Amino acid sequence: MKVHTAINHCYCLHKDKTSFLYWLTEILGPVILGAKPSEILSFRLHEADSIMKIEAIQSIFNQSSKIAYKQISYHNNCIKILFYHPTLLEGTLKDQKNLRFLQHIGYNTAYDLENYLDHLTEKIARGNIPDEIGIFLGYPLKDVLGFIGHPSLKLTKINGWRVYGDERLSDRRYNEILRTKNEIRSMLQCNTPKDILQSVS
Repeated sequence: MKVHTAINHCYCLHKDKTSFLYWLTEILGPVILGAKPSEILSFRLHEADSIMKIEAIQSIFNQSSKIAYKQISYHNNCIKILFYHPTLLEGTLKDQKNLRFLQHIGYNTAYDLENYLDHLTEKIARGNIPDEIGIFLGYPLKDVLGFIGHPSLKLTKINGWRVYGDERLSDRRYNEILRTKNEIRSMLQCNTPKDILQSVS
């Protein structure tokens, strides 16, 4: 009976891990395929399978050169993990308008990707999700400014995120993210999550 129970437990853990990797691959599809510079996910440590999920992430992404991650201790016994595509995120943050905005709100005037990530994650670790995370996640600057409350930018619609002002740029960004989500779903029909995730190494 004990052996049978142990086998069932191992099977359930394997099944849960496989399901989680399918979910993770789909969520990170836009980052993996270069449509989104980063994504942030939360894991509550009081949930029984959270440790398994975090260990699965570490085992895959510790070997990756294309997708990196930062693990952030958050309040209420929660871990947040910021996954990012270093090359794509670098290009996003160094965009002239984005960079000027970030430096205006306190980011170092001497740009450095790791320094900017540390500044962001330190804010998150203090229990605050700063508005500028939208820049890191790839949302247009106008939508971040509108969300903060810029008086000249009015809410146009909600489509993946809150869109302010002219919706054309936001629609292009959203459609590209949607396209890569559909592409990753197609890839998952003929590849395992592990194959796809390890291919980003």
